[in-house]
Amino acid sequence: MTIVLRRLFAAGAVAACAAFASGAQAQDTIRLGLQSVPTDVLYQAKDWAKPYDLKTEISTYSSAGDSLKAFLAGRVDVVSGGAARLVTMAAMQPETFYIVAANQYGGDRYGLMVGPKSSAKSIDDLKGKKIGVVGGSGSYGTFMLFLEKHKLSPKDFQLVNMKVEDIAAAVNHGVVDAGLAWEPQVAIAEVSGTVKRIESMKGISESPNFILVSRTFAKEHPQALVKYIASVIDMAEFIHKTPDQAGQLIAAELGKSGIKMEPKAMELAVSRVTVDPKIEASLLDELPPMAQSMLEAGRIKNMPDFKALVNESFYDEAVPLSKSKQSQ
Repeated sequence: MTIVLRRLFAAGAVAACAAFASGAQAQDTIRLGLQSVPTDVLYQAKDWAKPYDLKTEISTYSSAGDSLKAFLAGRVDVVSGGAARLVTMAAMQPETFYIVAANQYGGDRYGLMVGPKSSAKSIDDLKGKKIGVVGGSGSYGTFMLFLEKHKLSPKDFQLVNMKVEDIAAAVNHGVVDAGLAWEPQVAIAEVSGTVKRIESMKGISESPNFILVSRTFAKEHPQALVKYIASVIDMAEFIHKTPDQAGQLIAAELGKSGIKMEPKAMELAVSRVTVDPKIEASLLDELPPMAQSMLEAGRIKNMPDFKALVNESFYDEAVPLSKSKQSQ
């Protein structure tokens, strides 16, 4: 082989290796749209994906409404969506995504707050008052069920649409008389003395958040998705076994943005959230009744086929992968 041919062969081999490496890197990279909820903050506090050689590119949003817009625009590959927003997406753009795991659920993660000096002790004491809410969110949908259970109507209150991160301060300063928010916002404000929680949505509904993935990404990068779900399973186990350490990590992560708080607040927050990536049938059962209500109200035009959206194959692969890593 001549020197020229050797050089050409070497150059071709380097190029081929570079191309392979580039493809592998793309295969092992996933773009996540996360929110200001305990599980998502904890996921940012530690590189849970590192043991799986998975690179995560994280974008953060104040609510699912914003993250889902980014998801539908193709800016992120994976997001979590609450039941109400999921129903809307399932009715309008079912071909764009799969439901691949559960994220978090449980009504106790939604709390109704009033100011520390307020005399209100229950929802009945707030009739005619201003209540800050995040319209269209899972907390809002659960609150509607809560009002129905107490034989009340949204018309009995002045509901003010706000961003979740503004609600506690608005309650504390008297801009609104009460506010409905989700964890960790409630626990943070509660432990700091900014507000007091007078009602919980516990027992009203599970109000599940599901992990959604772009069908295109799932098809092109299935192993990256499996690795991501395995990392979420690891995090869920960590929360169950060491809630105090989870609280410390969340507090430290929020502290990076200048938000100082007691780790106890974060431990309180995660204690009010059920974290289990397995999609239980009971969680899916909440979707059709909600869809029927939205259908009757004219908010959607057809009943979604939720079973067609669920793809548990990635979770099924992730479970043994997680167990093998945890046993090492």
